[in-house]
Amino acid sequence: MAVERCGPAEFAQRWTQVQTFLQEQDLGALLVYSPPKEHKWGQTGNVSYLSGWDNHDRIVDSAVIVPAKGEPALLLAGMSYMLEQIADVSCIRDLRLVEAVDPHAVAAIHGDGTPRTFAGQALALLGDNDLGGKRIGVVGIDNMSVPFYETLALALGAQLVRIPDIVAQLRAIKSPAEVALMRQAASLSDVGFQTMLEVARPGIKGIELVAEMERAVRLQGADHAKYWMASGPSPDWAGTRLDLKPHERMLREGDLMASCSYVLYKGYWCHGHRMGTLSWPCPELDRLYTLGREAQDAGLAQIKRGAPIGVIGQAIRAHAEPRGLEIQGGRYGHGMGMDYAELPALAETTTTPIEPGMTFVVHAAYELPESGKMFVPLGDVCHVGEKGTEKLMEFPRTPFVAGQADG
Repeated sequence: MAVERCGPAEFAQRWTQVQTFLQEQDLGALLVYSPPKEHKWGQTGNVSYLSGWDNHDRIVDSAVIVPAKGEPALLLAGMSYMLEQIADVSCIRDLRLVEAVDPHAVAAIHGDGTPRTFAGQALALLGDNDLGGKRIGVVGIDNMSVPFYETLALALGAQLVRIPDIVAQLRAIKSPAEVALMRQAASLSDVGFQTMLEVARPGIKGIELVAEMERAVRLQGADHAKYWMASGPSPDWAGTRLDLKPHERMLREGDLMASCSYVLYKGYWCHGHRMGTLSWPCPELDRLYTLGREAQDAGLAQIKRGAPIGVIGQAIRAHAEPRGLEIQGGRYGHGMGMDYAELPALAETTTTPIEPGMTFVVHAAYELPESGKMFVPLGDVCHVGEKGTEKLMEFPRTPFVAGQADG
């Protein structure tokens, strides 16, 4: 089922929120940078959030310039044909091709011979709106190349100021339209897991199984679909490899199986974890999985308006470790939306208060007893609503048994 993108009124509200911030900070404009969308694991969503250009074909450096008053502009170091594509999805009407910072990038050469740079167009937009001389705030530099930043700093000097990422903060609270898109991404994630149950069989290679899962999800309209698959003899934890790519191993009856989804729909992510076995259940896995689910549920029970985010992880640890599941890593999940990982940060030390509209994936990583290997039995994408927490994925939160005739 197709879900509509966010509409013009929502984008106008986002621009107004940024402009209010600029006026409060006495800034003339905000330069919001994003690397190409193909950089899957970096923060690519800021430009998408303000422009609507969120398709997975964004392969160039881009920036949105939001002036303290007036209309925003979208700048891209690309080719002229992209402007027509952008106009199909973006509410920003001021689209400007600019010179690429990377000398090897494929980008338009302007017929008048006048170089148009990111910095130059930012200054021009200030002048167009009677804001000349005002400072320009910049966000997105954590994912900006050094040469890109250097060109901005050289051209703008003291007029360029690094500021807290106001766009990332706004993105942490999802609108109903955004949650609808994330719910559809979660539904597509479920399609991949369901395909795994139906296609898995003794003798199939991990790479073949994952290919079928990703194919099914792409056929249903996903922008991007990736699943990793781990498998090994049950219950020999030491013999199980957690591969972050499709693996060549041939599955056998009774195998342990773990899978994780990375699904993108109209710019919004789902990332879920599930674990089970092939052909028949494994009592030892069932026991550990139950402990992991109970710990997760203890954490999810702490999601209350105004409570610090860190209490979720604290509750997971307090439930799991006395029962023999040690926590690995410094986080138990991450915020999710237009990027795979965004605000809010899910760590036990995070004091940010929980607010309605937040959306994040909770997937604590444990150390398997006697092996030291990572064990991530369960990962749920959760939306904090006004009346409680909604789990966006509907695939069962119990150990699956793949390869059975009844699915």
